[in-house]
Amino acid sequence: MKKAAAIIIGLAILFVLLLFSMTYSVGFNQVALKSHFGKVDSSSIVRDPGLHFRWPFFADSVTTYDTRVQLLKSGQENLQTADGLQVVIQAFLLWRLDSEGDGPLEFYQSYPEMSDASGALITQFRDAVSVVSEYEFSDLLGEGNKLNEIESKILARMETAISSGVKPVSAGISRILLREKVTQEVINGMQARRNTLAENERARGEAEAERIRSEATTITDKIYAFAEQRAQEIRTRADERSARYLEEMSQDEELAVFLIWLDTLQKALSRNTTVIIDTDFAPWHLMKPESPEGNLSIPKPRAGTSGKTKTSNASESDSASKQGS
Repeated sequence: MKKAAAIIIGLAILFVLLLFSMTYSVGFNQVALKSHFGKVDSSSIVRDPGLHFRWPFFADSVTTYDTRVQLLKSGQENLQTADGLQVVIQAFLLWRLDSEGDGPLEFYQSYPEMSDASGALITQFRDAVSVVSEYEFSDLLGEGNKLNEIESKILARMETAISSGVKPVSAGISRILLREKVTQEVINGMQARRNTLAENERARGEAEAERIRSEATTITDKIYAFAEQRAQEIRTRADERSARYLEEMSQDEELAVFLIWLDTLQKALSRNTTVIIDTDFAPWHLMKPESPEGNLSIPKPRAGTSGKTKTSNASESDSASKQGS
């Protein structure tokens, strides 16, 4: 009974081993290459994910490859730019196995393992990174850098240099380092360029300021000339009107004096004003309730004070003893 159980267990183990040797699986991110007694062709490529069968043991062998994007980093490469500066460049390459057409077969023939591909690609990639030496240092940094152009050239070199079955996806420069001596030279050069740009901007600003000042002076002169011309026209019309006014007033001097008195009263009493003053002085004598000397004559100051009526307006203002508002 024990012997029969051992036989059954042995057969079961043998069946499991046989089943294991006759099956293999392909992941969704993998492609497989099945060789029959070491021979491969286009029909050996298996792209469908899932469980697959093969001849057991050494009849068929299966190699699977990852189709996802792989990252390859270069070391720190010492390069000299076109303007003679030493820089340290570190770059990266994104690549993947070409799963289209006979790409997996060509990859298998060039690199049996994925690690073999990385080792071979690094040498070619370091050679492609040397394209940096064709550019000046200012092309690597700053607002007007040409990093996109440099990275495109690196990728183009890799596309022509690598074997079939490998497809470069992207290339880029991840780090740019400077030696201590080079760093000081770069700083001095950048400072000189900034000083030149600052001088150019100052010169441009001064030229623009001078243009604005000149334009403002021209406009000011035009405005002054126009205003002077306009003022002269106003003065001329005023002189003409005053001449006519004086001519009319000279026909009756007493009436003219009386009108001046009335105008002075109107201006003085145009607001709420309290005036305490002797009414014997012109033009305040007009406020006296007494009748004039004649019914048709103009009221005049009291006798003995008429001489004060002929004084100037400044003298009449000084005669006021008090005025409040």
